[in-house]
Amino acid sequence: MKIDLQPLQLIRHDLIMTGATLALGLLLIVLSQIYLWRAQDEQQALRSNVQRLTLQADAQENAWNNTQQYRALYQTLSQRGILNGEHRLDWIEYLTELNRRSPGLSILFRFEPQRVFTATAETVQLYGSKMMLSFEPSDEDEFSQVLAGLRRLSGWPAPEQCVMTRQAEAGAGLKVICDIEWLSIGPVAAPEASQ
Repeated sequence: MKIDLQPLQLIRHDLIMTGATLALGLLLIVLSQIYLWRAQDEQQALRSNVQRLTLQADAQENAWNNTQQYRALYQTLSQRGILNGEHRLDWIEYLTELNRRSPGLSILFRFEPQRVFTATAETVQLYGSKMMLSFEPSDEDEFSQVLAGLRRLSGWPAPEQCVMTRQAEAGAGLKVICDIEWLSIGPVAAPEASQ
């Protein structure tokens, strides 16, 4: 049996055009799928970038809110000299000058070395220097004036206890012995420095 190719030659041009159209259609489908994949990748990258920027914006907003909330407290602590340092020399100078101006107070004091408390908050830490203070005020008003003078110095004097007794002689005044913890806030100490 012999196949007659004559009719095929009549539709050959149509077959070529149909094949070319199908090939072009398939090429367009493949290209559009590649474009779709790239667009999806770019969209995912943009989503990730938007999420990252949103998280950064939220963190910045929280930092701003914290700044607004704690600004007054920070300024108070800074003005009081509680931040970043121990002012032992200021305290010694004040007590020495007070004893010179008012020798009747008979001021005696002793400081222990600054130590680190375990309380930390991110990059700052609480420090303390214990001071034993002994003096002889004539009355409670003079006692209050001495403590008020200490509160005006840099740092935070936190009295742990003050024992006030009357002197044995009549009219001799009072005898006061106080244990005061001078507190300050500073950067977290390196392990070698805290030992």
